[in-house]
Amino acid sequence: MRKPRSDSKLDALPREQREKLAEWYGLRDDPPLALKKIRDLLASEFGVATSVSSLSDFYPKIAADVLLARREQAVTTADELAKAASETPGQFDEASIDLLKQRTFELLVKQCASPKDVKALFGLVLQSRAQELEQKQLQLAREKFEFDAAAAALKELPALKKIAGDRSLDQQAKLRAVRERLFGEVPE
Repeated sequence: MRKPRSDSKLDALPREQREKLAEWYGLRDDPPLALKKIRDLLASEFGVATSVSSLSDFYPKIAADVLLARREQAVTTADELAKAASETPGQFDEASIDLLKQRTFELLVKQCASPKDVKALFGLVLQSRAQELEQKQLQLAREKFEFDAAAAALKELPALKKIAGDRSLDQQAKLRAVRERLFGEVPE
């Protein structure tokens, strides 16, 4: 009877064990372990005996699987975000923008990132930034208007008191008179 090849044992690992192996290779967030340490962990945790050489040969296969899965997730996320952005422009909350920035960064650091995907995500990040700046400009313009209106009201206070005390005017007429006094005639 022939002994099975070491790398076929690695191919046959269940998904959970392959994910753990990817972690040990350093394909997740943790730093990589030495191949001898990985060999020992495979034997002790999963009962799989293999060689350092087989682990070395298996690395590109599992790395490709991990990178393809990440890319697929990034593309799916990009598509969902692009769809949401087109359906409800300007409606992203801060958490969504943070997620968008994170996904864009993750896509940028991947070796197999599609330029189209990077451009689409980066465009959304820039669009959200432009909307944020526009909101700040509107807020500043409103604050300036409120300040100017308060200054004008203070300057015209005696006339405004006279309008407020005029019993011949109803509430709407008083509001029109105050508005005209502070801001001039309404343009047509």
